[in-house]
This record gives sequence, C-alpha cells and structure tokens, in this order.
Amino acid sequence: MAETLLSFLEQSADSDSNEALCHAFKAFVETFGVEAFGYQVLPSPFDAADTSFDFEYNTFPEAMQDVYFEERLYDHDPVTSRAATALQPQFWFDVEQTTPGTRFSQRLFELLRQSGFVDGFTIPVFGPYGLAAFVACGRFSGAFNLTAIQLRMLQLGCQELYSRTIMLRDYDAPAPPHLSEREVEILQWLARGKSNAVIAAILGVSPHTVDTIMRRAFVKLNASNRIAAVLKALRVGLITF
Repeated sequence: MAETLLSFLEQSADSDSNEALCHAFKAFVETFGVEAFGYQVLPSPFDAADTSFDFEYNTFPEAMQDVYFEERLYDHDPVTSRAATALQPQFWFDVEQTTPGTRFSQRLFELLRQSGFVDGFTIPVFGPYGLAAFVACGRFSGAFNLTAIQLRMLQLGCQELYSRTIMLRDYDAPAPPHLSEREVEILQWLARGKSNAVIAAILGVSPHTVDTIMRRAFVKLNASNRIAAVLKALRVGLITF
C-alpha cells in the first residue's frame, strides 16, 4: 500500500490538469476498495463572490447528485458537519447512528441506500484557513475493511489531491484583512463569551466605544454578527481561544 501512495504522489506531481489529477486519484483510491468518490473544494472565507475558487469532481451516480443538489441536502448534511469538526474519516452510517435524525438527514441516508451504497466515509481536508475540502468515498459491493494505516494513507492522498489542485490553478487565497490591535483584542474577548459591558470594563473604555470598534471589525471580516466574526477570525488565526 505504501508503494500505491508513493505512485499517486508521483502521478500527482506529473499531472498537468485537475482532470488528470483526479483520474490519478481515482486509480489510487480504487486500490483501497473505493468504488465511487466525490471531491469538493470549498471557497476561502475571504474570497469575493466573483473571484471565488471552488472545484468539484464526482463519480457518484448522476441521479443521486441531482437529488442532492436540487433538494439542497448539502445544507443539512450531518456527515460533512461531523467531518468539519473532526480529524478522522467519518463513516456515513456510523454518523447516522450517532446523530439526531431530522427529515433532511433521513432523506440523505435514504438517498445513499437507494443509490446502492453499502458503506462510505468522508475525509476532511485542511488548508491555510482551516477546513478546505471534503473527499467522500463510497462502496456498493460490500463494507470497507480498512486498517488504521490504510485510512491514514487515504488521508495523506486526499491532502495531496487538494494541495496539487490549488497548485494547478495557480490560486492564492486572499489574505485575511488587517485588524487593529484593539479590534483583535475585542474579538478575543468576544470569543471568550464576554459582553460589551464586561469588555468595556476590562479595557477601561465605554460600551459605545466597544460597539463601534466591534462593528468596524465586522465590516473588515464581512461578518454580520459577533458569532460569524469570531468564527472567521478563529479560522484564519487572527485570534485564539
């Protein structure tokens, strides 16, 4: 299996297009028993809408893809939600058993089974600004029987897939905005759950001043509220918990 990963790394380096890269990745994951996969690159948190780079490659059944997007199941997908906060591959039907059922999640797992999937997992891929992509791998003919080392090799392959995708597009994600020292300080306290009044007392300024500086940071981060601002600032390393 190590030779298989090495072979994919060599093919990745030689790929001159994302299509060629994805074909090489397909051959790589098939050696682990993967019979269909989907790959989705997410836009950077600071991309403008008209310059956003995302990329999608999918070998899932077309009828399934149509339903998934037409019914906007991606907005309520418990597997990608779980994967977004995990470092390990998330097996689809394990997630089904361990998350509260909703009509959307029930529809998703029903769709997977109707499409013939017996097993599958989703791997999160991380980039400079945190979560950057997902790779979903499925199997029709039987359950996966993968060791921890094999799953780790797949994770490494997914990371290479993403890194090479970005290199082939010669894409540089926009840098996060520059925040003043005071803006960062206030966001840091917001991340710790402090109210405007408490932050004002800590910093020795008025609550109005805190509100003004906070809203200025919101504009720079293109965030509509304090939760969105804190999440964006955390994601790009402007603040820490």
